[in-house]
Amino acid sequence: MVEASLGGRVTKEEMWVFGEELKEVAQTMSQPFMVLLDYSRAKQLEPGANELLSALKDFCLENGAAKVVTVVKDEAEIADRTHQRLQFVLEGREEFVVDATSVEWQAPAAQQSLRLAA
Repeated sequence: MVEASLGGRVTKEEMWVFGEELKEVAQTMSQPFMVLLDYSRAKQLEPGANELLSALKDFCLENGAAKVVTVVKDEAEIADRTHQRLQFVLEGREEFVVDATSVEWQAPAAQQSLRLAA
């Protein structure tokens, strides 16, 4: 599993650096792997950061991730993000939750963690 946590105010530049790290880790994982992205503690995703985050999710899904789960702040954000990424959600390849403990994971062979705190 690749686990990443974003906190504070996340800029486009920080997201780009985080993305490079995430891509490196994803390319070393046995396939298929799971991705858990938690930005429930991020105070703000600045303009451009959200678009980069979506592109990173796409990269992971195209490069061996079986599923990407994103932990968000509240139910309203679940509805908004699900609408934005509806096709992946319908395919069961992406999920939005407010509590990561509610997610049922298939245990992949390896686990990596990344942290980005602004």
